[in-house]
Amino acid sequence: MTNAIVFLGIQGSGKGTQAKLLAEWTGYQHVNIGDLFREQIASQSEIGQLVKSIIARGDLVDDDTVFKLISSSLQPSIAGIIFDGFPRNRAQAKFLMANYKLQRVYYLSLGQAEALKRITSRRVCSSCGENYNLISRTPKLEGICDLCGGELKQRGDDSDAAIAQRVKEFYAQTYSLKKLFADSGLLLSIPASKGIVEISEDIKEDFNSL
Repeated sequence: MTNAIVFLGIQGSGKGTQAKLLAEWTGYQHVNIGDLFREQIASQSEIGQLVKSIIARGDLVDDDTVFKLISSSLQPSIAGIIFDGFPRNRAQAKFLMANYKLQRVYYLSLGQAEALKRITSRRVCSSCGENYNLISRTPKLEGICDLCGGELKQRGDDSDAAIAQRVKEFYAQTYSLKKLFADSGLLLSIPASKGIVEISEDIKEDFNSL
């Protein structure tokens, strides 16, 4: 089975940043569930229209759709996969453990108040899709992407109502996975309040020990 690493944490904890850094370092494929959804939405496919309406409400996309998107996105002959934003419930966790060799689950621990502050500070380039945060990763010029000069905007799914619903879903379903993976000896919890570089170094050191 293909090796797999999982990043868990409340929205705004930095899962995407750390998953991307580890993928670059290991050569593993970074699979960001949110990005897969947004690609479908941008293509205006039938599934994209469905996903768009679900995400706009702040609800979670059904498991079968998630599984299909993951399977169709995997590159051939990859060394491993880093899942970011997956699994989000016990059914997805069971699918993961049945179909992949799970090496480690990194849980980025962050309080709800700080998470909400970070989420509302997120910005994305309207041209190239590069991500920024007005607290932790600010652009050189206000409102302008460092890479392509595009306009930075708040993500459509970062409305107050959608954020509140996603946080509610996190505590209702995803948070329980922390205990599931801890009981399996797979979980490493890291304070998300640490700096990006410090967290990355902690993860690399642990990865080398696997």
